[in-house]
Amino acid sequence: MATVWLNKYRFDPFFRTEVNVIGLQIAFALVILGLVGTSFSLLYHDVSAAIAEGMRQGASGAAPHSLAPTIVEEIASIKSQSLAIIFSVITLTTILFAYIIARITLAPTRNALASQKQFIGNVAHELRTPLSIIKTNTEVALMENDVSSDMRMTLASNVQELDRISEIINNLLSLSALVKPERMEFSTVDLSALATDVVEKFSPLAQRNGIAITVRKSPDTQVWGNVTALAQIMGNIIKNAIQHSPRGGEITVTIAPTPGNTVEFIVQDSGIGIAQKDLFRIFEPFYRSDPSRMRGTGGSGLGLTIVSELTKLHHGKIAIRSTLGRGTAVSVFLPGTTGKGGIGKELGGKPGMNEIAVDFSSRTF
Repeated sequence: MATVWLNKYRFDPFFRTEVNVIGLQIAFALVILGLVGTSFSLLYHDVSAAIAEGMRQGASGAAPHSLAPTIVEEIASIKSQSLAIIFSVITLTTILFAYIIARITLAPTRNALASQKQFIGNVAHELRTPLSIIKTNTEVALMENDVSSDMRMTLASNVQELDRISEIINNLLSLSALVKPERMEFSTVDLSALATDVVEKFSPLAQRNGIAITVRKSPDTQVWGNVTALAQIMGNIIKNAIQHSPRGGEITVTIAPTPGNTVEFIVQDSGIGIAQKDLFRIFEPFYRSDPSRMRGTGGSGLGLTIVSELTKLHHGKIAIRSTLGRGTAVSVFLPGTTGKGGIGKELGGKPGMNEIAVDFSSRTF
């Protein structure tokens, strides 16, 4: 029986955590009892010494009526000092044990989360090569002249699904990379120039969907960040706007400095909007509202999750305002190097508009 429990302790991290926490709780109780016992022994010793000193002075001829108040004051002083010391020691001991217990309790979860993300990253890397080969073979088959129309439609649909799987894999790799943000290199980035490049990258997709994109840029839009991460933030938001806007819709991308040494990046679309019940969950991985985030749009359900995580790493802020049937506006505020100007004039509140804001600027990570 002892061997069974020992093996379970060695190989089951959660059982080991339970045993360790129980042991620490017992140790904490014993330490507190020891501190209280020691404190009361010292208090008893000091009080006894004060009384003995008073009796000695009384025996030496001191007036009894003046001696009693002195002894009482001395005992009261000893009690106050002892209680202050006991309170401080017990408080510090409690904080120390609480920290140790919290670290031990969360260790299995922390390790499991890191292992899970590492596993997802490894699997995503392994899937890339076979998917690439399948897509290439399918595209080669589409180039054949003797392919029937039905087969051509099937192959074209397969290519689209392969592209969607590739997007999911790329997003999973991005989430996996966020486990070690210390690898990200930060520098001064011109957000206006970067936005121009990102919009140009998604222009073919917008043209295929019949959507016009307008870019409004301002001077003094330098921010402190990682250029690759910032490009991904912009790309995910712009792609979301394209996917959820109807044919003939309009998207406005605005980059402007704002008060507080920040720069605001706004993407406003004329799409179907997001309901209030869905707005508070859109940053959850794989969450899709109905009908604004249907799988038919081709999204992976990870885009805004990555935007949220990358914005957190930049100590920025995200604000989303949406009205059903009238569109959505996503604002990302990032730490700037100059910071001045107006703030989101085209995002003024309107009746029926739903809004959510997540601020990472004042948090410690």
